[in-house]
Amino acid sequence: MKIPGNSRSKGLLKIVAAAVLAVVFVGCSVDRRLAKEFVEETPKPPVVFKKPDKFYMVSYRETDKDTTGLKSWQVDSIRFYESKYLQHLDEEKLKDNFSQAFDKEMENLGFDVYQGKEVASLIGNDTVKPIIISFPQMEMNEYMELYRDRGYVGNQVYYKNMELNAIDLNTWLKLARHRTDQQKVFYMQDSITDYIDGYFYRDRKAGKVKYRYEEHILEKGDIYEFMKDMGRNYAQYVYDYYLNRFIDLNRDKAGQRRFLYHYDPVEQKFILINQMPWTEMETNSSDKF
Repeated sequence: MKIPGNSRSKGLLKIVAAAVLAVVFVGCSVDRRLAKEFVEETPKPPVVFKKPDKFYMVSYRETDKDTTGLKSWQVDSIRFYESKYLQHLDEEKLKDNFSQAFDKEMENLGFDVYQGKEVASLIGNDTVKPIIISFPQMEMNEYMELYRDRGYVGNQVYYKNMELNAIDLNTWLKLARHRTDQQKVFYMQDSITDYIDGYFYRDRKAGKVKYRYEEHILEKGDIYEFMKDMGRNYAQYVYDYYLNRFIDLNRDKAGQRRFLYHYDPVEQKFILINQMPWTEMETNSSDKF
């Protein structure tokens, strides 16, 4: 059974993240001190990582075939086999690209990651409570997205409407703690589309305003690379979750936090964000960890 969720994102041009990055925080504060302590000194718990299980590919492109009287799964099947991208993608390669990038980034961020046969010895240790990270469902959608470019020539505004090839990735992430009933489930959505670089100009010879543009049409290779990017991004989201949880547990409870922290491991600096780039789903567990 598919997990319900919003499956029609309207991302624009590149990979879209839900978080809104703010200015780099340079002042000295308790929160920043705790953030630095988490990054530099706090031991990270071991992680059991489970490769994505359910992976659905659904096309929302319109079909010219008469679908009157057909069941929804039959229409989905027709659209899939008429899709420009999905029918030609290797599902296992998509999952492998994502999983390998996620695993490597978690290791780079200081977590010891266990998979496969390695897990037995870890969970058999009564004194260890590893974090169990899984992706119970992923869904890739293909569709056409309306894109409107706007520009000025003189004081007059002009518009150009185009349709772009678009791919959404809808992901459910589960964080659990072994030997406890603690768990969290989060939903994320990211997109990649054709890339358009255009501008309006006045063609004096023709006596009218024209639109000139260059375009990068989405290719299969872009989608495979997109999955690697998402693996790295989602590992960073997990890291930021525990970073902010550490701050919440150790800070002075007086006063409410206005911002969360994102840690940039490349620049080794903290960035303030308004919110985490996911939606928390309701679960039976109210515990935070």
